[in-house]
Amino acid sequence: MDLRLVESDLEAALAPLGAEPAEAATPRVFARAVQAPAGWPWEQVRGAQLAARHEAPLPIDQVHLRLRRLTPWRPAQAARFAACYVRASEVGERFEARVEVEGQQVQVVFEPPEALARRARRSVLVGGAAAAVAALLFVSIAGALMARAQGEEQLATMEHDVAVKLQRAEAAQSIRRQSAALAAASPGDRIAAPLADLAWAMAARAPDARIEAWRWDHGVSRIEARGEASPFADAHRAVTHEGAGRWRIEPEETGR
Repeated sequence: MDLRLVESDLEAALAPLGAEPAEAATPRVFARAVQAPAGWPWEQVRGAQLAARHEAPLPIDQVHLRLRRLTPWRPAQAARFAACYVRASEVGERFEARVEVEGQQVQVVFEPPEALARRARRSVLVGGAAAAVAALLFVSIAGALMARAQGEEQLATMEHDVAVKLQRAEAAQSIRRQSAALAAASPGDRIAAPLADLAWAMAARAPDARIEAWRWDHGVSRIEARGEASPFADAHRAVTHEGAGRWRIEPEETGR
């Protein structure tokens, strides 16, 4: 067994491993090299731990074990580790030691079980706090996203309602403008008069007439049609030819 002792006192270093220490001194560190087969880094660490536990100089429940890699990891190549042991009863507080294994200086740190338990509890508490903060942050973000989605939906609904109301207002305003223009063109006439003229013009149109435009101007309907003949076959209303394909429909009371 390749065991190395780190001890300033030569006599203590030569003492058998199973003997009890004479006094509370610096714990004795035993170091040896173990080999792990080729594999992934975590697989090599697990293999080195199993080998170090199996080859421990004392029952594993009586010692503390620390592993340090001696060779860098390479694919398809075995690795060597430094297995450092110290008697558990000698570890009363945290201490560091430097050992030499196969010509390499290795720095190891040992802590009593109470310190390891405190660290484990602290890690659990920190992990729980981090999980709680993460959950709270997730809930906050989810709530903010939901509120944003609801706000965007309400905004889209309001925009749609505003667009519909604006369209209705524009349509009503267009009707008012048309009514105002019609009233301005013939202040004394009502809307029924031009509609009656338009209805008569459509009903009285000759079969071969080609009417291109109809206009209402100051109480009188005017027609633009092709040809020199009257575009109307009904003589109920008087139609006057104004030239250049323009015809004037006289008011109904002046007919016949």
